[in-house]
Amino acid sequence: MHEPLLSYDEHVAATRRELASMRAALAAGPIDVTVPTCPDWTVHDLGRHAGEFTGFWTHVLCEGTGMRKTPFPDAPDIDDGPAALAVWFEDLGRYLVATLEATPPTTVVWTWVDDNKTATFTARRCANELAIHRIDAQSARDAIEPVDAALAADGIEEIFHMAAHHPRPEGAARGGETIHLHGTDEGRTDEWLITLGPDGPTFRREHAKGDLAIRASVSDLEQLLYRRPTLGPVERFGDETVLDAWYRTFTFG
Repeated sequence: MHEPLLSYDEHVAATRRELASMRAALAAGPIDVTVPTCPDWTVHDLGRHAGEFTGFWTHVLCEGTGMRKTPFPDAPDIDDGPAALAVWFEDLGRYLVATLEATPPTTVVWTWVDDNKTATFTARRCANELAIHRIDAQSARDAIEPVDAALAADGIEEIFHMAAHHPRPEGAARGGETIHLHGTDEGRTDEWLITLGPDGPTFRREHAKGDLAIRASVSDLEQLLYRRPTLGPVERFGDETVLDAWYRTFTFG
């Protein structure tokens, strides 16, 4: 497994930041509207899912450390409105951040992977999932903000860690198609070559020719892989059907 690109403390800080941004998006408007990036969900559904995700991982950390479990109430009803949902989500987020801060990174905790059963997995998973769901919430407000470039780069690499531990979807590409991702953020040198091989998608950090090459900010590269909207210029060169092959291989909520 490639090591995360961010430290434990950086993942905790990112989790705090993404929680605050998502809380603001939940509070900013009606919660009975559809989420454009997750059309099967309303904003209420999304907020409840993200809050339950947050509470779940907080209790995982509590079990690993022996700390008393934090409160984990049910989500308010959709008729209670955005303020109630936002306050419920904010409370769960506060417990998560406080528990992460109180947990040593090497603490053994439950995870669904065999190669990392420590709190470092939890912090990384929380930061990256909450960043994507924050974008989902903001999409319902037509106010999407980019993911911090360092977190987005880490999120791209986490995709391959997740993919290695999940069953292959039916119809997943396995013919060796390649995608070269080239980040355009000033002061950064982010490049990856993705291969959709018979044993699942893999990546290498390198400049190499792919069947499809994509140049964009690292945040937009991550959003493309997650099938979320991009915000800036995106250049594509080569066989664009390879991106469809990627979407048959990796899907997320």
